[in-house]
Amino acid sequence: MAGIGLILLSSLTGCEWDAWALGLQGKASRASLPPCIDDDCNCGDFRDQASAQQVLDAFSKDPYELDRDANGQACEGLPDSAPSLDPTIEPSQSVHLSLGNPSNASVNNLNNFLIERRQYALSYHRERGIPNWVSWRLNADWLGDVERQDDFRWDEDLPEGFHQVEPEDYAGSGYDRGHLVPSGDRTADVEDNSATFLMTNIIPQTPENNRGPWRDLEDYARDLLEQPNQELSIIAGAYGDRGQIGGGNVTVPSRLWKVIVVLDQASVDGMGNINTTTQVIAVDMPNRRILKQDWRSYQTSIDRIELATGYDLLASLPAQVQTVIEAKESNH
Repeated sequence: MAGIGLILLSSLTGCEWDAWALGLQGKASRASLPPCIDDDCNCGDFRDQASAQQVLDAFSKDPYELDRDANGQACEGLPDSAPSLDPTIEPSQSVHLSLGNPSNASVNNLNNFLIERRQYALSYHRERGIPNWVSWRLNADWLGDVERQDDFRWDEDLPEGFHQVEPEDYAGSGYDRGHLVPSGDRTADVEDNSATFLMTNIIPQTPENNRGPWRDLEDYARDLLEQPNQELSIIAGAYGDRGQIGGGNVTVPSRLWKVIVVLDQASVDGMGNINTTTQVIAVDMPNRRILKQDWRSYQTSIDRIELATGYDLLASLPAQVQTVIEAKESNH
């Protein structure tokens, strides 16, 4: 943990944040920096050294202790820069990807490996042993009375040459086998619910996060469906590095994110009636044991999640719509 500056930061909201943020230098602004600055950045939260340097340079001091040797360089153990997005591929016919493929995942990149199934679509990272992101559609048709299957298992859809992460890789680690697509979002039939327990949908998640604000956000999303004619398009993922479990085969992410787009009226093409006033929820929270219990404390904008991950979210929407709704700070 960083020093006393972060203890103060964790209690600041609204106008109090504006007063604390006077420590930002030059043209830097909260909106132009990754979400971790809202609670506690560390070197494991960044994709590359350049991103960490941007945060270090933005503040008059070093509140996150990114420059421990005080030589003016942040997180020198990180790669200089992150790889760019993969080349654009043909649009998918899956309803779960109707708003876009955030990383241009395909079968050509084993660390951005696309799996599409009836229940959801995902990008999987072979070296990290966890999904980069998972995307799914949620409406009343996916919900029913099926009990939780709890049949965690390796994913037969991964090609030969991939390490098959097993449920036992999490044993004794102190981390939950955390879902990205929740079991509770697929309760219409046994097969749908069982699909959420494939290990390609699972990440190492602290119990305090998984059973706390993350679960509360999942419940909140399903509650939105109590309003008539509503449908949700959801993308969730994890990034950063807090170490490894499972003999080094599974990376523990440092942060989790989720974007929920509320579709008031679904259309034939699956895009829904999306415009600049569409309701969007964007959350980015730390994967640690000490954290705020209200998921609303971790609301952010889609733009800032893109800054942290390098993804292009909602890429299928018209550019003018993306510009407006991705810049909005989530406020629910």
